Amino acid sequence: MKAYGASDIGLKREQNEDHIYYAYNEAHYFLGLVCDGIGGQNAGDVASKIAVDIFKHAFQHADALHDDESVRKWLKKQIQTANDEIFAIASGSYEYKGMGTTISGVLITSKESAYLFNAGDSRVYGLYDQLVLLSEDHSFVNDLIKRGEISEEDALTHPKRNMLTNALGIWDDVKMDLNRINPAYRALMITSDGVHDYVPLAIMQDVVADGHLGTKEKVERLIALANRAGGYDNSSVVLVEKEVPYE
Repeated sequence: MKAYGASDIGLKREQNEDHIYYAYNEAHYFLGLVCDGIGGQNAGDVASKIAVDIFKHAFQHADALHDDESVRKWLKKQIQTANDEIFAIASGSYEYKGMGTTISGVLITSKESAYLFNAGDSRVYGLYDQLVLLSEDHSFVNDLIKRGEISEEDALTHPKRNMLTNALGIWDDVKMDLNRINPAYRALMITSDGVHDYVPLAIMQDVVADGHLGTKEKVERLIALANRAGGYDNSSVVLVEKEVPYE
């Protein structure tokens, strides 16, 4: 498999509060993460880095993720550890009060076993015949959409579109979505909202499915498109592709 990831400050923000991680470990598992920090001053940057660092350290030593239950336990442990550390620092410091971070990721342990996990509104997509959203946003506007109170188009301009209902570090306990991914994917992509809020799904699909572009080129193009749309937020992408030719 081929993988690449990048993060960009955008054109409007003073700092980049996103952190990403993607790597294989000695057990030949793959982990990809996008964390989008929230909070005033540099607190969001701190929270997202804490989450990435905890996962990175644990993943380098993870070697027994051989079934659904072991994966579930490992992911739940890392999520809770990251939540506890961010929450403790935020609770004990005025400077970091209220900080938190989204987290979305994929864990691939074999050709047939891939998992997504998510808390917040960063996203996981899968390329099959089409590019499909695999994760579910934990946000106020997504709850409104599910209840049929607003449309997806309305959500793009809703005044509370950035309000999250779940994230790491905000509460002393955290909920995490964890789902097994259909292994027939051609590619898996993780994005922060600085990308998927500004680049339409059809355009993202055209880029990811383009057989003439390399993995790195696809990531760079998606970030460039986010900046071309205004660059209003930090933008991050992690893309992992199976090494098979695209039609």
